[in-house]
Amino acid sequence: MTRAQRPSPMRRAFLKSSSALAATTLLPIQATPADGDSLTTKSHHAVEPAGSAGLSLMQPDLSRALDVRCLTKSVLATRLIDDMERDAGWSASPAVTLEYTTERAKVGARSLRFRTLLRNEEYIKATRTANGSFTGSGVNFDGTPFSASVKLTFDSPQDWSDYNRLSLWCYLHATDNPINCVSLQFLCQGASAGPADPVAVHYIGDLKRGEWNRLSWEISEYRRDRIVEFTLFQPLSGVPYRGIDATVTYDLDQLQLERVEVEPVQGWAVSPRKIAYSHIGYQPGATKLAICCDSPTDAFALIDALTGRAVAQFSVRKLTNRRGRFHLLDFTAYSTPGTYRLQCGEAVGEAFEIGEGVWHQLIDSTLNGFYGFRCGCAVPGVHEACHLDVFVDYQGERRVVGGGWHDAANLTQGPGRTHLSIYALLRLYEPLAAMPLEAQRATRVLDEARWGLDWSLRMRFGPGLRCLYGGYSYWTDSETGTDDDVVQENVGRDTFQNILATLATAAAARVLKSIDPVLSARALKAAQEDYAAVTSEIRQPSMDSSPIAINGGSWRDHVGYLTLAAVELHRATGQMRYRVDALKFGRWLLDLQEQQFVGGSPITGYFYEDAPRTRLVHEFHNGFEECGLLALQALCDRFPDDPQWISWYAGLVIYSEYFCQLGTAASAPFDIIPAAVWRRQDLSAPPAEDRLGRLLAAKSSPLFPTAPDEQLVREQMLAMYEAGTRLSDDARLRVFPLWHNHIQHGATVVHLGKTAGLACAAQVRGRCDLAELAARQLQWVLGTNPFSRSLIYGVGYDFWQNFTVAMPNLVGGMSLGFNSYSGDAPAWGNNAVFPYKEMWIFSSCRIALNLAHIGMPARIHGFASVATTLREQRTGQIVRIAAGRYSQAVPAGRYSVLCGGFEWQQELVDGRHYRLALEPEHAIAMTVSAVTDATGAVRLELRLRGRGRHEVQLRLFNCETANLMQQIRLNAGTESKLTWQLRVTDTLKPWVVVAIPDAQVNLRQEAYGHVGSLQELS
Repeated sequence: MTRAQRPSPMRRAFLKSSSALAATTLLPIQATPADGDSLTTKSHHAVEPAGSAGLSLMQPDLSRALDVRCLTKSVLATRLIDDMERDAGWSASPAVTLEYTTERAKVGARSLRFRTLLRNEEYIKATRTANGSFTGSGVNFDGTPFSASVKLTFDSPQDWSDYNRLSLWCYLHATDNPINCVSLQFLCQGASAGPADPVAVHYIGDLKRGEWNRLSWEISEYRRDRIVEFTLFQPLSGVPYRGIDATVTYDLDQLQLERVEVEPVQGWAVSPRKIAYSHIGYQPGATKLAICCDSPTDAFALIDALTGRAVAQFSVRKLTNRRGRFHLLDFTAYSTPGTYRLQCGEAVGEAFEIGEGVWHQLIDSTLNGFYGFRCGCAVPGVHEACHLDVFVDYQGERRVVGGGWHDAANLTQGPGRTHLSIYALLRLYEPLAAMPLEAQRATRVLDEARWGLDWSLRMRFGPGLRCLYGGYSYWTDSETGTDDDVVQENVGRDTFQNILATLATAAAARVLKSIDPVLSARALKAAQEDYAAVTSEIRQPSMDSSPIAINGGSWRDHVGYLTLAAVELHRATGQMRYRVDALKFGRWLLDLQEQQFVGGSPITGYFYEDAPRTRLVHEFHNGFEECGLLALQALCDRFPDDPQWISWYAGLVIYSEYFCQLGTAASAPFDIIPAAVWRRQDLSAPPAEDRLGRLLAAKSSPLFPTAPDEQLVREQMLAMYEAGTRLSDDARLRVFPLWHNHIQHGATVVHLGKTAGLACAAQVRGRCDLAELAARQLQWVLGTNPFSRSLIYGVGYDFWQNFTVAMPNLVGGMSLGFNSYSGDAPAWGNNAVFPYKEMWIFSSCRIALNLAHIGMPARIHGFASVATTLREQRTGQIVRIAAGRYSQAVPAGRYSVLCGGFEWQQELVDGRHYRLALEPEHAIAMTVSAVTDATGAVRLELRLRGRGRHEVQLRLFNCETANLMQQIRLNAGTESKLTWQLRVTDTLKPWVVVAIPDAQVNLRQEAYGHVGSLQELS
């Protein structure tokens, strides 16, 4: 078989429908040395794992894709721009051959033929680095050397304002290349390009070969009154298979404007006739909420999707606030597993499930996304084993870079995202591995984590020395010695990357210890050496308050992940030095948290990015918010008897209550965790330089019709600031990031980092309501948003294609996420453009990290002296525990526990482990309440039931009392009380009390509060 023929069976495999990933074999990791001083060979190559041959990509149900559905809309009016029947003034860039042809036409007698080379040998020869190798860069922007585009320039500006959709027919000639993508762009003369302006560019991928494709783009959000140019641009990223023809040919016809009923692109109002709900469904015991637009209807129905009959009817709850008028559909009371739809007046949803396994679909699709992103191995239907001719050189040592995952749809490779993805997958693996019925899924998760771990260790050249960011975005031929070999000389010491690598390898060492002791030891050695290299440099807090580059880590991020890494090393080794460091870094971390109500603001618990506390954390691209909260969780869980425990616990309480919980009121009824607090003075603090934006804005183009000046940027940022929720005269709360440039948008990755932090706080605090709030954040991504769209390709309904450039759209692929232009409202345009619609491995990482917490069962273990029954209060599900030692996974929920005639209430939170001594002779049930007066005096009351003698000890944050411990004897059937009088130390910040009975930290109960009333957010 020739190389040219080789892709055919792979393409057939790609087209074969698969509803799930086939994963049964643990992928072997190549045993290459990790450290420079132990290398014995001069080259190390990525090797395709044998187990990967059993994997196939999941295929999307395109009948659920909104861009496909939109093609069926009725066209209300049209305006022809060019039917290709006469010469109209098209021009082509030098890389394109352009001619008219009568071979075929969609309408009329001829079409416009566009031909170019996806792999341009002249470009490869001309694009070299200082060491003489190919740069590896794709041609992804129009106007750059060798770019391939055609333009239709108008003699005078055209007014397209009466139309809201562009349409162009495109015939893709037969080709062996499975990845085909073009971009539609238009230039509106005088349009501004500030941080609040959308980008008039749309990339359309997955074009069908050998047939006419209708390229359609709804353009209602763009200024279009003075259109001077239309462009069709072809990204040049090489070809993913060796030996295939690199030529791509399109026949273009019937370019026209249309007027249709467009999809809403921004705002809080739920789209007409739609219901915002979780497209994948709900667990039986979970809160089940949906939202639809206001209507006269007072009731809604839950309909069996199979029979079409209504199985339950509920009252609508109506809400009016500054975001609009809404109908809230609460069907929490219904818990019978099955497939259902919602109907509220004329609004009807599509089918969803109620069942314990509803989150499994998202786990499987996320793993599919990771697999599709793999570099260095063949992904059937997408590419051969790729980038095996991309090398890194260091002191005479050369290694193959191919491996790990492509960073984004443009094939680059970011080590930080790889390390955090390894860690997220390992966290997801652990709860799955504890469930016997999830063994296959757990194995698949671990396989993917090990794929990333192999790359991380191979790219390490010694303590603190590793290959850094890979900017290559071109399909090279994977053959050494040819013109497209890429040789990087980017081995260096990057403190933040080393911290993230330490975290990943330390966690891997612990998780793999009993599975693969050799690999575990290798990972631990790397983690300890890299940790030593980092901590030799970081001896005290950095006083640098410079702005952070777009992909950099702030001091908060350094400290948060370093704390977490120290705890992981302590878990892996038990060595005291890691505990000492973890406690020190934990103090540095808490120094970065705002815990006071600044200027009368009711919101607190957020972080500063620098040790001098001059810059608030304002994430807008990457999102690392989880680092501090995961660190506080790890400290609480690992060192429960440390005197600092209450400070860590209080940090979680303040963040989850006074930032997350309270802050969601700004987006009610969608209840989204806000992005950040902004002070008026922050608008004058310059962000890090936007070098990409400056480069692209140098010439008028659809990306930047005009170069934004400082006054425009300032005005638009100020408008975004004022659109936030007022906290004080000089502070606002933004639901979405406040962006400072035209390009670097996308909010959902930022949002999901905060969601993971909230989920951690819910676990530590044992709060089901907070865990359900965290789940609602993922449900927002999966359809419970005003557009009722899923942001994850191939999952749910009305998903939209991503910006992919050099890859196909992957089931499970997710972009940076929601945009926002005005009103601090979500925006989700009907286009695919970088970066907010760009498919990104870091988005999959954030989903995986959240799935490690959300939807997982709780686990209870301990000793039961008598048979015990647990009854879930919503579903009525019964869990029976026999006398003796027990260990059991239990669906999260609120339970009534009956043990030897004694009954108490127990919340079991997603993913949390509980050690419960089910012994009625020593039982204790406790509830805590507190009242704070205006002077800062707190009356704390504990109500207790049980038997025998007990002692209760308090741990206090920001309050004090004369007696931290009291004893009490409880009699069966009688409720007793204990009271304390407390005094708040600092009246400008919350106080927290944790009551611990009989030194059993796992049975703790909390109380928290503040002095005075807090302003309500609306």
